[in-house]
Amino acid sequence: MTVTDLPKETVRAIGVRFRRAGRLYYYDPGTSDFAVGDYAIVETPRGLTATRVVMATTEIDPADLRGDLVPVERPATESDMKSMEVYRDEEARAEQEFANAITSHNLPMQAVKAEYTFDGATLTLHFSSKEAKLDLADMVSELASKLRTRVQLRQVGPRERAAMRSGMGRCGRDLCCATFLSELDTVSLRMAKDQNLPLNPDKISGVCGRLLCCLQYEHEGYVQEKLDEEQGGGGCATSGKCESCGVHELKDILGQAVAPGYESESKAPSDTLTPVEQTTTTRDKNNDQVETSGSSQSRSSSSETDKPIARAGSSRRRRFRRRNRDSSGPKTETTPSNQAN
Repeated sequence: MTVTDLPKETVRAIGVRFRRAGRLYYYDPGTSDFAVGDYAIVETPRGLTATRVVMATTEIDPADLRGDLVPVERPATESDMKSMEVYRDEEARAEQEFANAITSHNLPMQAVKAEYTFDGATLTLHFSSKEAKLDLADMVSELASKLRTRVQLRQVGPRERAAMRSGMGRCGRDLCCATFLSELDTVSLRMAKDQNLPLNPDKISGVCGRLLCCLQYEHEGYVQEKLDEEQGGGGCATSGKCESCGVHELKDILGQAVAPGYESESKAPSDTLTPVEQTTTTRDKNNDQVETSGSSQSRSSSSETDKPIARAGSSRRRRFRRRNRDSSGPKTETTPSNQAN
C-alpha cells in the first residue's frame, strides 16, 4: 500500500454566505445536520449573526480551509427568524439616520448600508470615503445614543460599495458583483488592450468607477487566439488562391487576399485549404494589388489560379468606379446664349 492509497482525512463542515454573492465561509456543524436554505447562528467579529446555509453538512478536505473551523453556536430557531425580520426592517431607518448624521457633521463620506445582527445587539454602518482617516468619534456616540445599540463603522472601497448597493450594469443586467461574484479579482487595463476594446474610461468602467469585472471573463480566450495567430502564418490555396494576412479577434474573421470574383470576407472550407508559399505583391496604376512573384507551384497552376490576386473587396471597388464613370458621361459646357434659348 502506498501513501496515495491511504484514506484522506476529512472534516465535517457547512458552507454559509452572509450576502447573496458574498464569500463562502466554512463552519463546524458539530452534531447537527444542516440542509441548504437553513439558518445557523454563528460567531463573527461583529458578534452572533444568523446566516443562510448554502452548502449542506458534508465532508471536505482540510486543505480547502483557510484556518481552523469555528463551531456553529446553534441552529436558528423560529424566534431568531422573527427577530431577524424585525431588525431587517429597522436597517432602512438606521441607514437614513446615518446619512443625516453625516450631513450634520459635514463629513466627506457616504452612507452605504446598515446591518444589524439578528438580535439587534450590534449595528454595523458601512460607508465609503476618499479620505483614509476621519474623526468619527462624536458621530458614533450620537448614533449609539439615538439608535440605542452598539454601533460599529466600517469603511468599504468602490467595488464593495457597488456589491452592497447593487444596481444595473451597462449590459442591462444586475451587477455581477451583487449576484454571483464571490471574489473580486484584479482587473487590469491590459485585459482591455488584449481584446481590442476602446480605452475610453467611460466605455470600460462600471458603476463603481473601476474597470468592468467582465473584462476578465473572455480574456484568456483572446490571449490564446493571439498565440494561435502568432504560431500560424503562411498562405493557403483553394480552387482560387488566398493569402492570410491577419485575424480579427472580435469578429473571428480571417483576413484574406482572394482571387477576383470571390465575395469579400468569405471563408473557404478548412478541408480545401492547402499550404502554399507566400507571394510578393505590388499595386498597379488602378491601385489594385497584383501578384509580381510567387512559388513555382503557383505559376504552373491553371489559368484560373494565375489571375492577379486582389484584396477582398477590390473588385467591388473597381465596379463602383466603372459605374460612376459610365453614369457621369461627357460634360457639356453651358454658354450664356444657350441659357437664353
